[in-house]
Amino acid sequence: MDWWHLIDTSRVVVFVLVLTRVSGIVITAPVLSTTDSPMSYRALLAFALSLCIMPSQWLAEVAEPDTIPAFAVMIAAELGIGLSMGLGIYIFFAGASLAGELIGQVGGLSAAQIFDPISGDQTPLLSRAFQYLAITVFVLIGGLNVLVTSLLDTFETLPIGTLAFQPQMAYSLTVILEISFGLALRIAAPTLVAVLVTMLVMGLLGKTLPQLNLMSVGFGVNSLAMFAVFGLSLGTGIWCFQERIGDVFELLFNGLHTTIDTGMLNL
Repeated sequence: MDWWHLIDTSRVVVFVLVLTRVSGIVITAPVLSTTDSPMSYRALLAFALSLCIMPSQWLAEVAEPDTIPAFAVMIAAELGIGLSMGLGIYIFFAGASLAGELIGQVGGLSAAQIFDPISGDQTPLLSRAFQYLAITVFVLIGGLNVLVTSLLDTFETLPIGTLAFQPQMAYSLTVILEISFGLALRIAAPTLVAVLVTMLVMGLLGKTLPQLNLMSVGFGVNSLAMFAVFGLSLGTGIWCFQERIGDVFELLFNGLHTTIDTGMLNL
């Protein structure tokens, strides 16, 4: 029986475009795409989300492409929308990871790295700790719900098959990059200042009393000061991260012309 003629090719095109947009955010968003989750899980997650979204886009009118290059352009446009959303969150989370790496470098823990069997790279211990902490805070305040809701809203503000470039999104990603660097400095500043003051005091004592041989205990004192101030300022670092999540979402929403309210976050 020839059943190929029963397939509505226009709906197949719509589903492929929906899957492409969803795949873009699943590939880049740190919460949905972590190095600890296998590729098969992420592919299944993207496919499942696309199936859930497809009923709302069943009646979407999309011109069927006449050529393969035209279809490739449509896929690239949808992938760009998803990637830009996930990339914005990824850049913001990179600030927390950078803070952990700065603290580890200054505190003398540059050798304290763990091997990531999935990525095959050496990951700083404090950087990975801040990354997991940021993901936990993001989920607890409802950031994952807002992210998925904003993804659904893009299908209304940027319908399937939209090929127009969004210059506002490029500006939003640039500002998010600035916020990420500022976040890294704000989180790491107390520990960096404490370690630098400790090094200055140890250096002055070493010059004044060279017979004490403080160089033999200098690294241990630096690490002790780093851990002490890090423990005391950890809550402040979490607050700094939580404080800027709303601003990052506002920038993403403006770039994608969505109407989601950041009041949904449990800040």
